[in-house]
Amino acid sequence: MYFAILGPLEVRNQHAPVNVGGAKRRALLIALLANANRIVPTDQLMAWLWPNGRPPRSAALVIQAHVSSLRQLLEPSRLPRTLPKVLLTNAAGYLMQLTPEQLDVLLFESLLLTGNRYLAQDAPHKAAEVLREGLALWRGAALCDVRDLPAARNEVTRLDELKLTATVQCIEADLRMQRFLEVIPQLTVLIAEFPYHERFYAQLMTALSGCGRRAEALALYQRARRLLAEELGVEPGPELRAVEAAILHGDS
Repeated sequence: MYFAILGPLEVRNQHAPVNVGGAKRRALLIALLANANRIVPTDQLMAWLWPNGRPPRSAALVIQAHVSSLRQLLEPSRLPRTLPKVLLTNAAGYLMQLTPEQLDVLLFESLLLTGNRYLAQDAPHKAAEVLREGLALWRGAALCDVRDLPAARNEVTRLDELKLTATVQCIEADLRMQRFLEVIPQLTVLIAEFPYHERFYAQLMTALSGCGRRAEALALYQRARRLLAEELGVEPGPELRAVEAAILHGDS
C-alpha cells in the first residue's frame, strides 16, 4: 500500500486507487500519516476530526470504529485475531508504521537529506537529480484536504519549509553546474512568490551575472535593498551583500 499527502490524500494498492471513505475517516488517516511512525494520542486525533473543539462524548468510540475500518481497508488479507502491521494501537494512542517506500513525505525527507549530502560532497549533478525526484513528489499543497485545520498547522508549516529548502538546494546545485539560463525564469517566479526571501535574490543575481548580465544583477540587489528597507526596516543580510561585492569585483 502506498500513501501520499503532498497534495490531495491518495491511497493506492498495487493495482488501483483505494477509496478511504468519508471526510472524518480521511482526516483521521491524514493525521496518522502526518505523524507517521509516531504515536498520536486520541485527544490529538479528536482535534483533527472535530476542529471546533467540541468532540461528542462518543468521540473515542467513533475513532476506534474508524480505525477498525481503516485496518480492514489497509490490510484486507489480515487474518482474524492476528496483530495489525500498519495501523497499530497502544495505551497512548495510535501509530502508522511506514517506510519511505510507502509514504511520500518520508521519501521526500530521505531524498532531501541525500541531496544535501551530495551538495556537501560537491557532487551537484547527483544532488540536482535527487532533489528533483523529491520535488516531483509534490502534487499540490501539503495536506491540502485539511490544510486549514488548526491541528494541521504545525505540520503544514514544517512541510512547506522543507519544500522551500529543497527548492533552494536544487537551484544551488544548478548554479554550481553553471545552469544559469535554466534557473533565471524559476527564480523570477520564486521572488514574486517570496519577495522577502534573500537567498532567492542572491541566487538570481548569481545567475544573471553568470550570463554576463552584471548590470541587471546589481539592479536587482538595489531593488531587494529598497524592498527590505521600506517593508521590513532591515538591511540585506551577509549572503546578499557578499554576492553584490563579488559581482562588483568581477568574482561572480
